[in-house]
Amino acid sequence: MKTTLLGLFLILLSASLSVASAPQSDAIGRVQTLKGTVSIQRGNNALAVSIGTPVLCSDTIRTGKAAAAGLVMADDSTLSLGPNSELVLKDYVFNPKEGKFSFVTKMAKGTFSYLSGIIGKLAPDSIRMEMPVATIAVRGTKLLVTVEE
Repeated sequence: MKTTLLGLFLILLSASLSVASAPQSDAIGRVQTLKGTVSIQRGNNALAVSIGTPVLCSDTIRTGKAAAAGLVMADDSTLSLGPNSELVLKDYVFNPKEGKFSFVTKMAKGTFSYLSGIIGKLAPDSIRMEMPVATIAVRGTKLLVTVEE
């Protein structure tokens, strides 16, 4: 009985870990810098974040009270989040061979800094930052935004 329960537990654990961890091919970027408590909401899972954690489309990144996070995307765009921030990576496509590009984020609250990478150079019209009261189409290379609750 104990062996059966242990086996069932290990199967369930491995299934939950495979959902929570991102396959390399699905990653659109990675966490490069980290300070304090930062989490990623991925589907129904809240994941702890460490340097090198991959980020996926539809991830929501949340920073704690005295926290900050820096992300580097596949096209070398950088995103920085300050304390008490929440950012959703709504859409991201970086496929230069096929000429397909999209970078759409939704900032719910907090501070957010963006420095464009290759997408900003090749397809600046494909970058959009959504906020509670506005949507910004980014044409330049740098952006700093504060969204109050």
